[in-house]
Amino acid sequence: MVKSAWRRLSKLFIYLFKGGNYVYSNYNTDEARRIGVKVGENCRFIATSATTFSTEPWLIEIGNHVSMTNPLFITHDGGVWVFRNQYPEIELFGKIKIGNNVFIGSEALILLNTEIGDNSIIAARAVVKGVFEPNSVLAGVPARRICSVDEYFEKNKDRFSWNARHLPSEQKRSIICEKLGV
Repeated sequence: MVKSAWRRLSKLFIYLFKGGNYVYSNYNTDEARRIGVKVGENCRFIATSATTFSTEPWLIEIGNHVSMTNPLFITHDGGVWVFRNQYPEIELFGKIKIGNNVFIGSEALILLNTEIGDNSIIAARAVVKGVFEPNSVLAGVPARRICSVDEYFEKNKDRFSWNARHLPSEQKRSIICEKLGV
């Protein structure tokens, strides 16, 4: 409890002195590295903590230019509990590998023995287990490949908003509402 309170207080001070972008990116990637996750360069971790990366964070490898919001990685299978009376020392672990240039949507669950190829998108709340080829868009429970990243781009290119990301709130709102006819 004291450690948790200290981390929250540390984040607040960092937020006040270095700004929100640092707290939601650099601080969280540094924290992941500190507990043993292999993290590439230019990553953005939003709403992550030590518990995000399971009890064996050293079994997780994350490539370059990966963005995630509040995911959960599980590197072990607690289902072995049902065998513990007969096999008290039984455990089951597996690695997780995330490629380069991957987006992991909010609250996605990444299970042991999973490998996500480069240039992939994982939808919010997807439950992902297995090996997935590069350039995949994954969604669902359980997650499955629904299209390629190129198909995703082509399907949505007329709906993308350009040049609104760094605008002041009201200007951004105006552009998006006009684009969506709101």
